[in-house]
Amino acid sequence: MAKVQIRGIMAGSELFSEQYVRSGSVLPDTMFTRDSPMPLLLGAMLFLTTSDLYGIVFFETGDPAHNREIAPGGQLSGSGWQHQGEYKEFLGTAISPRHFITAIHIGKGPTTFVQKSWFTGEAADRVYFINPNFNNGNGSRDIPGTDLRIFEIHGEFPVHAELYTTPDEAGRQVVMIGRGRPRGEEVSSSGQTRGWLWGPGDNRVRWGTNTVDGFSSAGIRGPMLVTDFDDIAGGDECQGAGGDSGGAVFIRKGNSWKLAGILFAADSVYDTNTVCGDGSEFLASMFNGAGFYTGGDDAACDNWTLISAANDLDESRTYASRISVNAQEIQGVIQAAIDDKLKTARQRYDEWLAGFGVVSGVEPGDDAESDSWPNIIEYLADLDPSVPEELLLPFSLKGEQEKICFKVRIRMDAQPRGLNWEIEGTNDLAGGNYQTVTGLDLSGVTRSLAEGVETMEYEIDRPSNSRMFYRLRVTLGQ
Repeated sequence: MAKVQIRGIMAGSELFSEQYVRSGSVLPDTMFTRDSPMPLLLGAMLFLTTSDLYGIVFFETGDPAHNREIAPGGQLSGSGWQHQGEYKEFLGTAISPRHFITAIHIGKGPTTFVQKSWFTGEAADRVYFINPNFNNGNGSRDIPGTDLRIFEIHGEFPVHAELYTTPDEAGRQVVMIGRGRPRGEEVSSSGQTRGWLWGPGDNRVRWGTNTVDGFSSAGIRGPMLVTDFDDIAGGDECQGAGGDSGGAVFIRKGNSWKLAGILFAADSVYDTNTVCGDGSEFLASMFNGAGFYTGGDDAACDNWTLISAANDLDESRTYASRISVNAQEIQGVIQAAIDDKLKTARQRYDEWLAGFGVVSGVEPGDDAESDSWPNIIEYLADLDPSVPEELLLPFSLKGEQEKICFKVRIRMDAQPRGLNWEIEGTNDLAGGNYQTVTGLDLSGVTRSLAEGVETMEYEIDRPSNSRMFYRLRVTLGQ
């Protein structure tokens, strides 16, 4: 009976183990397939609560700077790097204007999804806040029977990945993206290098390549893409490791790269013997583990299996949750956001009004409920245009001894909705002639993720004029 142990490291509060055993007979949900028939796969998926993080290991180099925080180029240009973002200590991938996908087993934590400048090529990072109201207040949407979890953000991504939808991944090249440790010291036997330990963690993002060798299943965690860590010279052959969880696997389809998988786990635990408790276990990526043992100490001390080419355990494998077999359900979650992206600013404004029972066609400058706040300003503040507002003010100001302070309530998706605003002032109320107020200093931000709004506080030095009048000017553009 051949055995493989798959370990993934997560930073969460969950602690669980899932066992799948195979022998000579076919067991449901444990089949490993390639172009040629292969024996069944036995695996044990174990996720440990720990702060240790690990990452992509390369076959060709141990340089920790290799493919680090730099987009793939040449024939690999546009291969998904631009759709990545950091969630917790892991990665996620934008799959719609408002959604990103990652792994369930990394758990939940922060309120942000950050697309670093090295992903976007821009000077500053993009920080997106996660919508806690998504999926009826759950905050995320899990795809049943998989390790795939979808989050929704306030605002919109400028670009997002397309899904790989056809079940023809086997034999295709992949670009694999993960975050964690570089390659460590070599593992050798009889004077020959067999693989490498996982090096010291640095939480840096890297990419590499591989080829889909076949498919597997992780039981309740669903169908998986499988790649082997082959001793093939050239390219950027890589192996995932625990902590790369949530990272993306992209495959080229036609003229574009599409999201084909989300990293789940990797073979990792090896030993030189079957002695329990001697402390000789090690975590490594092996391209030739023949003669070593894989498994782990257990109570019965019988969980170690001698590796050989015959039982097909000699090469470490990376496992990624398969997108194609879940594409229809994922698409059902994200399609509304994709459709919204195609609408004009005016269409989205009219739909917002209709949501409050206000007849479409009402102009942005009108005041539907006669509360002195034009519809367009209440749209910016995400207030109810059908009910007079008493407590929540879209715009307010107060004078202090040396300063004038302003507060503006702004929905967090204002920019993609085509909303633009500025504070204007004049010392001649009768004559008008309002001018844009310059020199505004941001003095505070109060953010409500449940409402999807930010209250921005600004201040300016008190002007020399004895009387000044200020207004908030809002326009609806593209």
